[in-house]
Amino acid sequence: MSWSEIKGAIEEVGKSFEAYKQTNDERLAALAKGDESRAKELEQKLARIEKDVSEASKLKKELETEMQYQRDRLEELESRAKSPGKTAVEKAQDEYKGAFINWVRGRGQSQADEQKMLDISRKMASEGKAITIGTPAAGGFAVPEEISRQIEKLEMKFSPVRRLVKVVQAGTSDYKELVSINGATSGWVGESGSRTETNTPTLREVTPMHGELYAYPQASEWSLDDAFFNVEAWLSEAVAEQFAIQEATAVLTGDGTNKPTGMLNSTPTAVTDEAGSRAAAVYEFIANVDAGFAILPDRLIDVVYRTNSMYRSGATFVMNSVTAGAIRKLREGGATGQYLWQPGLQAGAPDRLLGYPVEIWEQMQSPGANNFPIAFGDFRRGYLLADRVGLRMTRDNVTNIGHVRFYIRRREGGIVLNNNAIKWIRTTAA
Repeated sequence: MSWSEIKGAIEEVGKSFEAYKQTNDERLAALAKGDESRAKELEQKLARIEKDVSEASKLKKELETEMQYQRDRLEELESRAKSPGKTAVEKAQDEYKGAFINWVRGRGQSQADEQKMLDISRKMASEGKAITIGTPAAGGFAVPEEISRQIEKLEMKFSPVRRLVKVVQAGTSDYKELVSINGATSGWVGESGSRTETNTPTLREVTPMHGELYAYPQASEWSLDDAFFNVEAWLSEAVAEQFAIQEATAVLTGDGTNKPTGMLNSTPTAVTDEAGSRAAAVYEFIANVDAGFAILPDRLIDVVYRTNSMYRSGATFVMNSVTAGAIRKLREGGATGQYLWQPGLQAGAPDRLLGYPVEIWEQMQSPGANNFPIAFGDFRRGYLLADRVGLRMTRDNVTNIGHVRFYIRRREGGIVLNNNAIKWIRTTAA
């Protein structure tokens, strides 16, 4: 991966979007003339170009994510270069990882590798040294930190959830967080005037509902015996996509039973922030009324300015690809205005809608009757995801003869954090 690849992806985004705008302009002109046949033909062409735009934007995002990962690794290596030699913790982590990989492969010494991982964990714990390899629980072993980071990096490739929301490491499943609903009041007074007691902030306590997110990949014993089989890459790829999909779905619609409580578990209402009578887990929605469930430009503007300015500075639009495809067609003031959607044509620059970044979250609803296809706001202040422990894994070479199954899991919970920080658009038929 290089800068030239990112540059090529950016050029492809720009080229595809220009073709998209030109075709859409022609389509709108055909509709204005009443040429339905030509408009339909151009609509089909537009759909093909839309696919090109989406794929180019996705590639750009993936390359940027990989570039950032390489940059972080380079900074880590440069930091280590300033202090030659590995610390005791780093040496222990490397030793643990080596034993872990051998254990995964099952090279006839699984018990010895298990014991080695146990000994390393206990030794570091007894010396009071910080190490994230953990200790085995219920027959499983902690996945080494380096592999866990790779899985998390790939998760962000498949889903924007961990880039968007607030993620904390919780030391207990009873983790709670306090949210200030309103600040302390204040006022003006003269030098000798009396001071009345001001109100104290109202605090709301939120407790994430936890569950266990798991994947159950399997590999043949022959492949694990193959020295050229990359165990780290296989584990990371096999787990990351499934974790990303399950987590993204739960954060949206989870019912709080053995999984996070999702953003839409409690249906958003039309009650405004100023009214102040919404339940803690209920967001506000803005109604988009259209017979064909088309997204109206005015509603996009409404959802931005119904969000308090304190949340707009860190705000993002979120939607799936179907909704994004519809919104790319929208223009200010109808057929002659500027397009509301602007692609990111610089490295690291996201696509923007009305000047705000856009993230594609495929598990979001599409426009439809009483659906919520678009969200806008500061997701880091609006939703909390709490990881209880790191990744753990159990090896099973008995259930399916000739294959080895790996039960990989992570305990995590989620809850609405601040229901004023995110707004939704609800599509409704006229």
